Amino acid sequence: MKALQLAPLAAAQDGLALELLDQAFADDPSLGWYLFAERPRFGERRRAYLASYQRFHRSNRLPTLAAWHGQRLLGLSYFSLGGEVPSSASLEQIGQAIRQHCTEECLARLDRLLEAFDQHLQPLACARLEFLAVAPGLQGQGVGGALLQQTLSECRRRGCAAMALETGNPANLPFYQRHGWRQHGELHLEGLHQRYLRHDLRPGERLQSR
Repeated sequence: MKALQLAPLAAAQDGLALELLDQAFADDPSLGWYLFAERPRFGERRRAYLASYQRFHRSNRLPTLAAWHGQRLLGLSYFSLGGEVPSSASLEQIGQAIRQHCTEECLARLDRLLEAFDQHLQPLACARLEFLAVAPGLQGQGVGGALLQQTLSECRRRGCAAMALETGNPANLPFYQRHGWRQHGELHLEGLHQRYLRHDLRPGERLQSR
């Protein structure tokens, strides 16, 4: 897409970002699994969870890239560099928010996925791609690819050896594979098949352990 600008997301733009995230992940299998998409008020739980995650990400000063066309927000990349230690206050706050707005069952399922992801990362201290979102109707126009490449470049610039992600949507696999990601594990649960992918940022070098 022409005239695409990539820049860190400012806090004042978090409202726009939440709208885009909520739209882009409306049918995401992973969110649907741990937020019980089959139950009433799933849309409310999804938005509340994404808002809680966004506050957690912002409070720990984790990086977010935004793709713009003029004043229109087209895409987002939320990621971490690996090795960050979230503040205890932020962990308590996001846990309380999920319990209150999404239920204890949702939190338990989310914790299960997070623990499984951590196990698949061992023994590497990987950067993580948390969310890559493109505005509905703009898939296939280069927005996601531009955000992904800029995210990988930023992680490489900051010394990360590898980056990892997880997805429950098999339709995402060809996109990531075209950009050099490789599947290195999976998790089968009732109602969800989670895949784990990794991108080596310094091929040929021995990756460091945690």
